[in-house]
Amino acid sequence: MQVTTIDWLDAGLKALGEQGPQALRIEPLCKALGVTKGSFYHHFPHLKAYVDALLEHWVAQHTARLIDAVAEMDDPLERMQKLGEMAYGADMNVEVAIRAWGRSEVRAAQTVHRVDERRLDYLTEQGTQMGLPPAQAGLMAKMGYAQLIGVQHLQDHISTDDALAMDALMATLAQQNTRAS
Repeated sequence: MQVTTIDWLDAGLKALGEQGPQALRIEPLCKALGVTKGSFYHHFPHLKAYVDALLEHWVAQHTARLIDAVAEMDDPLERMQKLGEMAYGADMNVEVAIRAWGRSEVRAAQTVHRVDERRLDYLTEQGTQMGLPPAQAGLMAKMGYAQLIGVQHLQDHISTDDALAMDALMATLAQQNTRAS
C-alpha cells in the first residue's frame, strides 16, 4: 500500500484524538500505518515539519472544509444549520486534544487561536447576514461557539441531537430578535 501525505496526517489526527500529543511520535505512527521510518522521511524532513503540517491539516479539515461546504447555500440560517450538523457530527476528540495540547505547545496554541478567530468571524458574518446588528451578531457567534466547545468537552452528557436542538433554539431566538428590531 502506498501511504500518502494525507494518510500520515489523518493517522496523526486519529492518534492525537485517541491518545493525545504523546502519540505523535514517528515509530508509533509508522506502526499504525504499517510502514517504515523511511516512508515518514519521504513525506516529512523531521517531526517538527510533520507537526506543522498536522496542525494545518486540522485547520483545513475541521474549519476550512466545513465553511467551504456551506458557502454556496443562499440562506445564512440554512448555512448555520448545516454547519452545526457537520461540526457536531465530527470526531470531537481531535478538537479536545488539540485544545488541551495548545496549553503546553506554542504552535498548537497559535493554531487554535487562529482557528477560533476565523470561526468567530465567520459566525458573526452569518449573524449579520441574518439581520442582527453587528454587536449582537458577535455575541450570538460567541454564544454558539462556546456551546460547541462545551459540547465537545461534555460529549458524554450532551447528544448530537441535543446539541442540534440547542443550535435551533439559538437560531429561533436570533430570528425573533431581528423581527423585534
